[in-house]
Amino acid sequence: MTRLRAAIDIGTHTARLLIASDPGPAGPLKALARRREYIRLAEPIDNNDENIIGPGAINRTVRALEGFLTLIRTYDVQSTHAIATGVIREATNRDEFLGRIYEKTGIPLRPVSGDEEARLTAKGVLYSLGIQSGPFMIFDLGGGSTEFFFGGNETQAVKSLPLGAAVMTNRHLESDPPEKSEVDSLTGYISHILHDGIPDYDHSYKNYKTDDRISVIGTGGTVTTLAMMIHGISEKEISAELINGLQLDGRQIEVLFDKMKGMSVKERLKLPGLDESRAGIILAGAVIVINILDFFNALQFTVSLSDLLEGILIGYFDGGRNGK
Repeated sequence: MTRLRAAIDIGTHTARLLIASDPGPAGPLKALARRREYIRLAEPIDNNDENIIGPGAINRTVRALEGFLTLIRTYDVQSTHAIATGVIREATNRDEFLGRIYEKTGIPLRPVSGDEEARLTAKGVLYSLGIQSGPFMIFDLGGGSTEFFFGGNETQAVKSLPLGAAVMTNRHLESDPPEKSEVDSLTGYISHILHDGIPDYDHSYKNYKTDDRISVIGTGGTVTTLAMMIHGISEKEISAELINGLQLDGRQIEVLFDKMKGMSVKERLKLPGLDESRAGIILAGAVIVINILDFFNALQFTVSLSDLLEGILIGYFDGGRNGK
């Protein structure tokens, strides 16, 4: 009998669900259903000084999970594995948030560190893209943070930095469209965080900057949205089969950003591939991607829709040998 499992990620900007079947001894993990709901946890946190997730954000999360549970029951899923990432990690009322979610939905959310998130994401990306050896660098750009996973033939390292599309938007881009000074402030901040957060890069990972065989891979909502906009993919068409392996050129992203930065959110909504809940944070997300490519001296990167959710399920399907 085929086993069905579900993975849930409650992040800063989105709640996501993946239902998949057991890949078997040699087959690929088979995705049966994906869902995404925007819960915008960063908004109340950035409007207070106590790092508290507000009641409105909690209610949005509960509604998203109730919708996920309906789908999970429809598919008769055997087990569900849910984790909490992004701003939840640092929220003052994290335990209260997790308790309310469990009380209302019965789903136990397990908060994970940035390092564990990076490793699970790397597991899902490498498995889905069929990459078995390095050197490579994977970045997962979320709403509240960006996780980096460095892999070589013998070395691995992970890093989580507070560079998220939603948080950076709330803290730096107040105008609509943003003022040049706001964009400049954001760019300077991102550059500072990268150089300060990965200070030993040139020493420990110099080959990543000089070896043109390095694979740079990006994942996360911003990356997927940029791929959809640049490659002309609609929301109805999105799938791992279509997105995984696409190439994005840094210059393409810069051209798109230059086009969007003078638009209001309402005007950006007319652009193909951009939905309402992503339109408000796509500028900050694009600036983060551009700065990451510049920092790592990369002209382009490979896109992966598959990520953390696949990483969670791969570990469970193989009996926990490669996951928690």
